Amino acid sequence: MPTRSSRLSATDRRQAILSAAAPVFARLGREGATTKEIARAAGVSEALLYRHFVSKEALYAELESYCVEANAVGSKLLAEAVPSTTTLITGVALLVQAVFPGIGNAQSHNDTKRLVTASLLSDGQFARTFLDRHVKPWIDVFERSFQAAQDAGDVEDGVHTGSAEIWFVHHLANTLHLISLPDITVVEYGMAREKLVENTVCFLLRGIGLRNTAIIRHYDSEKLRTIFTLMDQDTP
Repeated sequence: MPTRSSRLSATDRRQAILSAAAPVFARLGREGATTKEIARAAGVSEALLYRHFVSKEALYAELESYCVEANAVGSKLLAEAVPSTTTLITGVALLVQAVFPGIGNAQSHNDTKRLVTASLLSDGQFARTFLDRHVKPWIDVFERSFQAAQDAGDVEDGVHTGSAEIWFVHHLANTLHLISLPDITVVEYGMAREKLVENTVCFLLRGIGLRNTAIIRHYDSEKLRTIFTLMDQDTP
């Protein structure tokens, strides 16, 4: 069968196969996708595919680490952050940006979301592993920052936020991304995507209990967009 250029390095060839496999798995599911279909999508023979991945299961497992540039940006911004109102707001803005509209390669980001969604419609294992590795580690940072914001008087009286509310931040951003996946406009929000992202962040910050005065004081959407862009460019 005709194949694409054989001049790719082994690393680039593996990446090309992963890139081709993601939409196949997303469309057909883990059980429905075949190595023959994946090889065809990648423009290689099944034999060459097996030289890079010993089995379909091994290839599927490696997809979990595909398209995680956003996690690297999150590590740079949050790993050493001191719990505070600013850290909480930065974290919410980062999570929204990372999930919708995404950080890093747009196609692989979209493919990953399709994989997570396909997993939720089947056994959920891929989705659980992905979220445990790339979202769950930051829940504690969010909770401690919420407590710091509360101690600083930046939270409305009587509000108590835990891990469930922080997960809601992810869920809303994820829904917005899924709505945006088709080529057609499914929902007309009446605003540009950047403005929609900004409004979503403010909506969520109010939803977890931050006072409007604190949001105005600490949330600079333009500055954060610049930081995310620069850090994305620096991420290998």
